[in-house]
Amino acid sequence: EAVSFLKKHNCKVSLNYFKQAPMEDELIGILNQADGLITSSFPYSERVLSTVGRLKVIARTGVGFDAIDVDAATENGICVTITPGANSDSVADHVIGLMLSLARYIPRGDRDIRSGHWLPQVGIEVCRKTLGIIGLGSIGKCVARRGTGFEMKLLAYDLYQDTIFAAEHDIVYLPLDGLLAKSDFVSVHLPLLPETVGLLGERELKLMKPTAYLINTARGGIVDEDSLIKVLRGGRIAGAGLDVFSVEPLDQSPLSSMDQVVLSPHVAGVTEESWARMAFQSAENIIQVFQEQKPFGLVNQQVFQDKR
Repeated sequence: EAVSFLKKHNCKVSLNYFKQAPMEDELIGILNQADGLITSSFPYSERVLSTVGRLKVIARTGVGFDAIDVDAATENGICVTITPGANSDSVADHVIGLMLSLARYIPRGDRDIRSGHWLPQVGIEVCRKTLGIIGLGSIGKCVARRGTGFEMKLLAYDLYQDTIFAAEHDIVYLPLDGLLAKSDFVSVHLPLLPETVGLLGERELKLMKPTAYLINTARGGIVDEDSLIKVLRGGRIAGAGLDVFSVEPLDQSPLSSMDQVVLSPHVAGVTEESWARMAFQSAENIIQVFQEQKPFGLVNQQVFQDKR
C-alpha cells in the first residue's frame, strides 16, 4: 500500500533490502539518488547526511530516531519524521507476552520438554500485581490498558504527565525511585536521549523488589546492561524480559545463559499490521514534505520553519 501510494504521487520507488546496516559509502551512493528515504533503525551519521545532496526527508518507521544524527540532518535541511502510534499496540502485546513468559516460566518449560525433561516450575499470577510504567506515552498507555485487563495496579513515571488519562485508568504518578520500589513488573517506554542513557543503573535496579521483573522494549541504552547482569546474578531482582540491547545483535552476553531472562531480537514493534501502518505513515510523511506541508511526526521542527 505504501509503495502504491508513493507511485500514485508520481514517485519512482527503489527498494533496497539489507539484513544489516550497509557501509556508509554504499549508503551515500543510494541516498545521492533519492529525494526521500523510508528506513528502519540503521544509523545515519553526520558524514552520510552532509554528503548527500538532494535528500529532503528521512521517514523513520517507528518512534526511535537515536540512530539518526538529527543535528546533522537539520543543518543540511533534511526533515526527520517518525510514526507515533503506528506500532504501539504491537509493542504493548509483546510486553504482556514477556511478562507472562517470565511469570509462568513458559520459555524454560518449552526448552525442558524439547530436551526430554519434565520439570514443572511454579510461577506467579500476573493478575492484580503492580505494574510500573516508565514513560506513559503512546506505547505506555497501550500497556496500561492491557494491564487494566489483568486488574493490575498501575503506576507511572513521566516528566510530562497526562493527568486526564491517568484519572480515567486509575494510574498513580510517582517519582522514579518510588515506582521502582513498589512495582512487581517494571516496563520501560522512553526514547533514548542524552538524559535517559543509563537511567536505570545499579542503584535504581537495586531499588526494585527481589521478586520483581524488568521489561525493556524501548532502547537497550536506557538500562545499564552491566548493572542489570550484576543484579540478576546476585538475585536482587527476579528476572528480565529484554527485546533491546546496548549493542545489537546481542553477542556473547551473560544474559544469553540466564534462565531468569527472556530475550527477543528487537521485534516488539514488528507485526504484519504495524509494518503496514508504519510504512504507510512514512509514505504519507514523504509526500507531505514533497508538497511542502508539515509532516506528521516531524522530529526537527526547525527544518520545516526554515523551508517556509
